[in-house]
Amino acid sequence: MSHAARGKPSRYAFSTRRVAFDGRHGHLFTPDRPADAPVVVLAPGAGLPWREALEPTAERLAARGYAALAFDHRGFGHVGGDRLLSPGRQRADLDAAVEAARDAPEVDGDRLALWGMDLSAGTALAAAADAVAVDAVIARFPVLDGSTLLPSWLRPRLGGLARGVADYPVSALGRLRGVDADERGVRVPLFGAPDELAAIAADGAAREVRELLGREPGTTPARSLVKLQRHDVGEAVENRSCPALFVAGEDDAVAPPESVVAASEDVRNASLVRVPTTHYGALAGEALERTLNHELAFLDAEL
Repeated sequence: MSHAARGKPSRYAFSTRRVAFDGRHGHLFTPDRPADAPVVVLAPGAGLPWREALEPTAERLAARGYAALAFDHRGFGHVGGDRLLSPGRQRADLDAAVEAARDAPEVDGDRLALWGMDLSAGTALAAAADAVAVDAVIARFPVLDGSTLLPSWLRPRLGGLARGVADYPVSALGRLRGVDADERGVRVPLFGAPDELAAIAADGAAREVRELLGREPGTTPARSLVKLQRHDVGEAVENRSCPALFVAGEDDAVAPPESVVAASEDVRNASLVRVPTTHYGALAGEALERTLNHELAFLDAEL
């Protein structure tokens, strides 16, 4: 089936190459024109590998004339296998990806935007607050407070945090014994319902991710819940000065639209759009096209 028949941009409009940086891996999508395209660094949502989550977005950015660097956070995709949700580690990954994007000879590294989804959107906003050379940020369904991803029911939340504390010594012992990263320690589901023990607990999340990946999303070290409970970039985001686009999904159970609206009102130089989609629904199909139309218009204006 042709790219056109699948609703994808023609591969003649852009090229791709693998990028390795500091033990991490990414793919750079470069448009045929212009020769010195501005670059957008794409960070996948929590618990997702870049290819399933970001490839359609990267292709459309490249077809529009933007270079796009999509990468896996450590622990996901081709970078390790522990699937640890560590906001601190993800911030280091994003900083490394930004440097790799600036150094790529095919792009204009002086025109750079960040794009993130849910937890990575909060990380991108915080990174932009620390860097004067970021020109714009797109925060799709942003999550600024990691604890909001945890189960809303008290018993599974407390049980998960207790398992998370126990996971630290158990994982350390497993490391010393040579147990594989994706099997050591105390593990919990990555995705689940609000009344279930999971790192990301929201109505429909597990089903949508299963449909996106074509497989079960797997597990994460239980200490992911402790790291999420402690994570809050709200104050850091308020100090960001470059233009930002906040995207809210009307039917989003992971990052409810009211929380996105409130976050956008607390920061300077921010715009807000609302799209009729669920959290993971905007990664493909008609919802992706509708959401990307807003994001591309923002990038056209800022870059």
